[in-house]
Amino acid sequence: MGDAGEPMGESAAIPAQHGNQALPDDRTTAHGWPRILLFLLAAGALIFSWRGVVASTVAFGDGDVSEAGLTLVSDLCWIAGAVGIIHNGRRMRRLAWATWVINAVMPFVALVVGNVALDRVSPWFDAGATYFYFPVLGAVAAIAWLAWSSPSQIATRNGG
Repeated sequence: MGDAGEPMGESAAIPAQHGNQALPDDRTTAHGWPRILLFLLAAGALIFSWRGVVASTVAFGDGDVSEAGLTLVSDLCWIAGAVGIIHNGRRMRRLAWATWVINAVMPFVALVVGNVALDRVSPWFDAGATYFYFPVLGAVAAIAWLAWSSPSQIATRNGG
């Protein structure tokens, strides 16, 4: 039951407490290009993860634990970022922010450091060159979407 006694269905807004005033969350799901962006990020995460698991299995078999582990960490960051940006809850948005910033910075760190134990199928390898720099562009687009779709930014744009 809601605060006023009405039943809480899937379409009912969940009020957030802000001082003494309840702020309803009546955001809708993404439509148009944002939905395409979210689909591409999720598809990228799945592709990177599949290739990373296969390459890491081979690397573990060859005894190269650091390469396999770091490749799996990069894949997990992509999966967590995709899930966080699609879910769109408060905690998941924080997770998405952290993972997409990591996904935007780490390819350049790996490029500058040079001798980082990454398999070439990792989205962080050589600043994402294996995938035509999609990992970096995807991470920057995800950060831009998180900033644009922030509830506080939407309220500010709408005069709230």
